[in-house]
Amino acid sequence: MRATQLKKRLVAHRGFQSRYPENTLLALQKAVDEGLERLEFDIQLTADHIPVLFHDIDLQRTCGVHHKITEMTRSQLSAFSASESSRLGDQFVGEAIPDLHTVIQWATLIPSLSLFVEVKEESIDYFGIETVLNAVLPVLRPLETRATLISFHTELLAAARSRWGSIGLVTRRWPPTKETLNHLRPDVLFVNKRRVRHRQHLDQLGIPVVVYEVDTVHRAAHWLKRGAAYLETHCCGDLLTEWRGHYG
Repeated sequence: MRATQLKKRLVAHRGFQSRYPENTLLALQKAVDEGLERLEFDIQLTADHIPVLFHDIDLQRTCGVHHKITEMTRSQLSAFSASESSRLGDQFVGEAIPDLHTVIQWATLIPSLSLFVEVKEESIDYFGIETVLNAVLPVLRPLETRATLISFHTELLAAARSRWGSIGLVTRRWPPTKETLNHLRPDVLFVNKRRVRHRQHLDQLGIPVVVYEVDTVHRAAHWLKRGAAYLETHCCGDLLTEWRGHYG
């Protein structure tokens, strides 16, 4: 498999996260610049129910301040930079926390893109399933045929099943139980590579599986052989460069 083919199998985890601040428009654009067509990012809700791209419930790791995102309005959140200074230094100071509406507007201009939109459990637990779905789904609607709603939260996915075209379960066990699969009928499964035991394969359920976090050529080749449909990686550009050096 050449690098041009591998690109089709990669999912950018929070964008090109290893080199740029995660879940920012910059990180997403840089993944697209590397040729990726599948992007994953996280959603939390602000106090005024605006979906924004953010992983943690607390702003400390990304923004350097101790505030809970669910207790801040979108306007208040705009005062902070998503620069990840503790990891990346000062080179991205001023990089904004994007809201979902902005990212969807951007993505509509790139017809090749498919999005995996992970709704975080903290916001679901804080606001409730209906509030979260009512905040997120209308914003996603312009990309309904290209956006898969994913989550660890099975009951949110069950509620979304009849309201959204494509849903994906991020599973904490492999394989998921038959009861869970029958309940949700997911279109895709995401699983951490550490959850898959030795000799277990990923292509036995008839559902595409995305395995994460894959960060080396050796691991990429390993998981493709074990039946992964896609590989989620935080270092998409570096992985492709390494792959070219091995396979062209």
